[in-house]
Amino acid sequence: MDRFVVAQDVTKMLPKMQVVIVTAYNLDNQSKNPSEAASTAVSDLSAYPNAQSHPRIALYRDTLKAACNLSAKKFPQSNESLYKRLLKEKKALRPINPLVDFYNSVSIKYGVTAGAFDLGELQERSTKPLELRLSTTADTFKALDAKPDETAAPVAAGELVYVQDTTVLTRHLAWRQAAEALVTEKTKNVILMSEVFNEDAATATPTKLTTSVADEFVRGLKEFFGVEAKATVLGEGSGERTTQVENAFF
Repeated sequence: MDRFVVAQDVTKMLPKMQVVIVTAYNLDNQSKNPSEAASTAVSDLSAYPNAQSHPRIALYRDTLKAACNLSAKKFPQSNESLYKRLLKEKKALRPINPLVDFYNSVSIKYGVTAGAFDLGELQERSTKPLELRLSTTADTFKALDAKPDETAAPVAAGELVYVQDTTVLTRHLAWRQAAEALVTEKTKNVILMSEVFNEDAATATPTKLTTSVADEFVRGLKEFFGVEAKATVLGEGSGERTTQVENAFF
C-alpha cells in the first residue's frame, strides 16, 4: 500500500469536506497518555443539552443527511459518540492507548471526526491503496467487536467507507470500525485521518479549521511521540485526491 485515495464521487458528494492525512513512523505507542483535551471539552460541552445540539455535530449530521441520506440516529459519527460519552460521564474518557487517545483528543478539541490505521499492517496485507470511496457489493466487513470465528459479512453498495481492496475498515465514514488494521500498543507506523466538514465550500487551500487540525496532528506527534510527521490535505476544492505513502519497512 503506497497511496491513499479519495474517490472523485466522494469529493463531489461532499465538496465542503477536506481530508487531513498524516503518516508517522517508528513511534512508541506505549508512552505517556496525551488526553489533555478531554477535561476542557467537558466544561465547554456543558453549555449544550445534548451532543447533537453542538454546532459542529449538527453540521456533520446535516451534511451527511443531505449528501447521502445517512441517519445520524442509526449511524452517529465518531465525534458525536465522543461528545455523548463526555456529556454522560462528565469527565475525561477512559484511556485506550496513547495514539487512540491522541486522535480522540484532536476530535474532541475541534469537533471533527478523526481516526487512524496501523500502517504496517495495511502494507503487509496488500499492495492495494487505502481508499475513501463508496462501497460495492464485493466489499466485506468484520466489526471490531466480532467474535474471532466470525467471517466478514457483505456490505451494501453505496456506503461511505474506508477500504483496502475489498476489506472495509470503517463503515458510514466514521461510524463503525473493523477489526483489521486496528491501532494497538504494538503499532509502530500509523496513518491518521480527519474528515473536516467546513461551513462553506472548501477552497483550493486548506481552511483555518483544516489547518488547525493538521497542525495539531503534527505538533502532537512530535510532542507526545517524538516523531516528525507530514500532513496532506485532500478534497474537491484543491482538486487533490491522492497522496503517496512511504513504506513502513524501509
